[in-house]
Amino acid sequence: MQVKILEHIRTIPNYPKEGINFYDLNSLFASEVFGIVIDELARKITSDSNFSYPTHVAGVESRGFVIGSALAKELMIPFVMIRKEDSKYPGELYKESYNLEYGSNTLVLQKGILGHTSRVIIADDLIATGGSLLASKKLCESSGAKVLGVTALLDLAYIETYNKTQLENTIVHTIVDND
Repeated sequence: MQVKILEHIRTIPNYPKEGINFYDLNSLFASEVFGIVIDELARKITSDSNFSYPTHVAGVESRGFVIGSALAKELMIPFVMIRKEDSKYPGELYKESYNLEYGSNTLVLQKGILGHTSRVIIADDLIATGGSLLASKKLCESSGAKVLGVTALLDLAYIETYNKTQLENTIVHTIVDND
C-alpha cells in the first residue's frame, strides 16, 4: 500500500503569493515515512523499462537535492546537482532559463559532470508548471547526456501547461488533482 504523503505535507495557502498553495515538503522530510516514500518511488522507477540502466540522478535545487540524493543512494548511482544561477558554482556552466508559477529563474549545470554516456533521471520535489524540469532536461542534454525521464513526489495535475506536455517518462509518487 502506498503511503498517503499529503497527510505528511503541510500546505501553506497564498504563499509565496496570493493564489498559490505552497507544499512544504520539509514536514515530509522530517517524518518517519520519508524513507518509505523514497523506497516506493525507487520501486516505480526500477519497474519502468523507460528508466533502464540509469547512470546518474540529477536533483533540481533545492528540495530536488533531498529527493535526488536519497533516490541516488537507493539506486546505488551517483548524484548530480542542478543549481540556481546565483549559487556561485565554479567552472564553466550550461545555463537554461524557465518560467515559474510566480516568476522566472535560471538553472545551471557544471560542464564536465555529465557526458555522452550518461543516462540521467531528473528528480525534483513537485511538478507545478514543469518549467524547472524541462529546463533541467535541456541542461543535461546540452552535456550530451540522455535523459531517461523525470520524477517527483507530487504532480500538481490541476496546473496544465505546455511544459508539462513536453516532459516524457514522468514518474510521480502522488498526483494532486485539485487545489
